[in-house]
Amino acid sequence: MLTKFSLLTLVSFCASAAPLSVRLVSNLPAPQPVGTVVGLMPRVENATPGMYVYRYSVSVDNGPFRVVRDFSQAFNFEWAPELYKQDAVVRVAVRNNKTKETADGELPFRITSRVFGGTAVVSPTSHPLVALFSAPPCPAGNQFQVEFRRRGDTKVSHTPPEPCRAGGNSVYVAGMRADTDYEMREATPTEGAWVTFHTGILDGRFPRVSVQTPRQGGASTEGIILRSMLDPWRSTASDLDGNVVWYLDSDSPLMLTRMLSGGRFLVHAYGDNSVNDMQRLQLLRELDLVGHTVQETNISRVAEQLERYGIKSDCGKGGQECVSGFHHEAIRLPNGHTVAIAGLERMFPAGTQGSKEPVDILGDLVIDLDENLQVAWFWNSFDHMDLKRASLGDEKCAIGPGGDGCTPVFLAPTANGWLHSNSLQYIPGTGDLLMSIPEQDWVVKIDYKNGTGTGKVLWRLGKDGDFTTASTDPYPWFSYQHDAGFDPATNLLVLFDDGHRRKEKFPKANNRGQAWKLDEEKRTATLVLNADMGIYAIAVGSAQPLSNGGYSFESGFINPGPAGMGAIFSRTTETSADGKITYAQEADGALTYRSFRVPDLYTAPRK
Repeated sequence: MLTKFSLLTLVSFCASAAPLSVRLVSNLPAPQPVGTVVGLMPRVENATPGMYVYRYSVSVDNGPFRVVRDFSQAFNFEWAPELYKQDAVVRVAVRNNKTKETADGELPFRITSRVFGGTAVVSPTSHPLVALFSAPPCPAGNQFQVEFRRRGDTKVSHTPPEPCRAGGNSVYVAGMRADTDYEMREATPTEGAWVTFHTGILDGRFPRVSVQTPRQGGASTEGIILRSMLDPWRSTASDLDGNVVWYLDSDSPLMLTRMLSGGRFLVHAYGDNSVNDMQRLQLLRELDLVGHTVQETNISRVAEQLERYGIKSDCGKGGQECVSGFHHEAIRLPNGHTVAIAGLERMFPAGTQGSKEPVDILGDLVIDLDENLQVAWFWNSFDHMDLKRASLGDEKCAIGPGGDGCTPVFLAPTANGWLHSNSLQYIPGTGDLLMSIPEQDWVVKIDYKNGTGTGKVLWRLGKDGDFTTASTDPYPWFSYQHDAGFDPATNLLVLFDDGHRRKEKFPKANNRGQAWKLDEEKRTATLVLNADMGIYAIAVGSAQPLSNGGYSFESGFINPGPAGMGAIFSRTTETSADGKITYAQEADGALTYRSFRVPDLYTAPRK
């Protein structure tokens, strides 16, 4: 781990006219073998007073530089090179935010293979349940893949295929139980000899997982449940028997938003750059299976870019507009862009949303970041949603680091929690975005058109929206819904209905899992699945179609008694296509934001 230095040890202030300069140094000498994490530190010279920010970029084998962390107050960086032999150049750019002076420094660094001769090797990592498998070179044009199994088992799991490399292939192997003997080998293009590996032990900071409804009916291929947990802050994957097979650890709050293909994850995290020293989920990161940062940006850097488009982020006293933090969602698009939700506070005059005084309203931004984490497109709720329609739940967000799912509030003691948007999905057929807005009880379709759209809301699905529905249910529409998205196999819109407004009318109501068949031309919505979860969670949740035609739903925040937060638990429920509960697993003491049913830790969920 990189030693923490005070900023004064890295920045030398100078009153001379010498230009700003920076050298980049590492905590390890080059070369280093594949899988080594390298600590990087900038040495700034001839600095004048001001706030300094640092950007890190990497070029591999004379390729273009790619941003791995955009400008941030965090000066050091733990670089986890891609898992192959390479000659890399790491570049740091330093900028004085007061004077706008900049300087660059570069450090060449060679990464070598772990393999000597023709025998594969397995190395431990800092994660007790993740191994690093390294194989000798395989012929160009072929695919490389590793298979692994518990010793004595016949069933094998596989890492995803990847192109053979001249310098050999390495891959993280994950999805294994703790304190267990495994064996693994190269499976393609040839079968290698089995190599053994014993997984590490776990600490006691995991919720107790139990099966409440044993599996019934046809089995799906998604045999792992990955929970994005908010309490404790440790996302955990378990098999259908409740055994932990992976987890994402953090020494500070970290919320997993989406699992990506290839063993990568998008998360929101705490970090530097907070306004008024407030902690907030203001980092957006991509992580690998060990938990190393692959790419990172922060809300301050994104707000800085949004100023070019007329959004002024002045979060200080007397400010009128503030980009207040990432929240709830980040997704990856097929073109490699990342789209995330962020809060946008704005002060409005008395009379707005019925207020007798000037009022702070917390809206939302949808921000499209390209492969170098630069703003490529954005959507502003204040431009495209009806401000006259206030929050249906009269949500209030208090000043401070954020509570009740709100981003921090900066401009007034309280803000109207107007939208509280909580999920996004890309629609490949039209190139548009689907967005869940629970404080309006709507799912909306946004004109994105692969980054060329107007941002117009094309339709609103839900009570008092643009669609009609015929149903015998006394309250068919969802309310305070989560995780809305189209199932690409059936073109059904699937979501988790928390049911806040319905429960006000029917106090014994439970959460529901719903699937809607939409006719966008006729603006009709047919409720084809309306599965009662048999329990009521007061917040969060997720919905996902499964390979066997059924669905998985997450009731994430169940609080049954006066013991309060200590009594929380979450339940993952699988249903058949007609809504019958066919499996259920509970995690005691866990507040689960979302769960994902997956076949392995390399394959992203269908939705």
